Amino acid sequence: MAPARLRGALLHVLLMLTAAAFVFPVLYVVVVSLRPAGEGLSAGLFGGSLDLSHYETLLSGRRFPVAILNTAITSVGGALLTASACTIAAFALSRGEPTRLQRALLSAFLLLMMLPGLTNIIPLYKMASDLGLLNSYASLIIAFGGLGVPLGVWIMKGFFDAIPREIEEAAAIDGASRWQTLAQVIVPIALPAILANLLINIVYNWNNFFLPLMFTTQADRKVATVALFDYQVAYANTQNELVAAACVLIMIPPVVLFIAMRKRFMSGLAEGATKG
Repeated sequence: MAPARLRGALLHVLLMLTAAAFVFPVLYVVVVSLRPAGEGLSAGLFGGSLDLSHYETLLSGRRFPVAILNTAITSVGGALLTASACTIAAFALSRGEPTRLQRALLSAFLLLMMLPGLTNIIPLYKMASDLGLLNSYASLIIAFGGLGVPLGVWIMKGFFDAIPREIEEAAAIDGASRWQTLAQVIVPIALPAILANLLINIVYNWNNFFLPLMFTTQADRKVATVALFDYQVAYANTQNELVAAACVLIMIPPVVLFIAMRKRFMSGLAEGATKG
């Protein structure tokens, strides 16, 4: 029993140290954002006075709120496009007869997930430039929508494979078309997996930096991550507290969204991974 308890204690210590390694940078940024300009952590992690002026500066101006709005539009728009495309594609792959083409498509999606995201930036930039879509919401929404498809298809297909085909047959007997069956019968059943897919892509799109950096040069089209980079360049070593406040404001929406949807996210992800 003693060795087992010792292993358990060591495991808990390891997990606590790992959690602390992830939590400390977030705590550091939050604390710095609440300090007066130039003070930083000179008064210690839990000492010193509190100052909310950096948040007031960011939110009272136009640039940062516009960047947050741009991020919300492109992140949610891209995630909705991904979820729609993945639902249709995964349902077709799930209900189609197993063929070499189906296996090749699934293998291609798996291969695309293994490729570094940076390999897509130059081709996507060239296409957006040729189509005149740079500095537009459409370019980022379309790009985000496409990049999330490979993982989304695998998640959704596992869920669709677990749905009995008898449900669709009963809908067909009642006169429903294939599209009506998908929209009115299958989608409500698969809603947890769709929401999990949606949340994954919203968070990924929200945190994406290099793609918006390449696609947007106009100040009124920049997203929050690019605006944060601009603040870092402009105020490095002079107003670190302002940059920290910007980091905190960027973190809040995805954290709140995840907390609000965590149960549906975990259930949808688990069912999509284990069923089928």
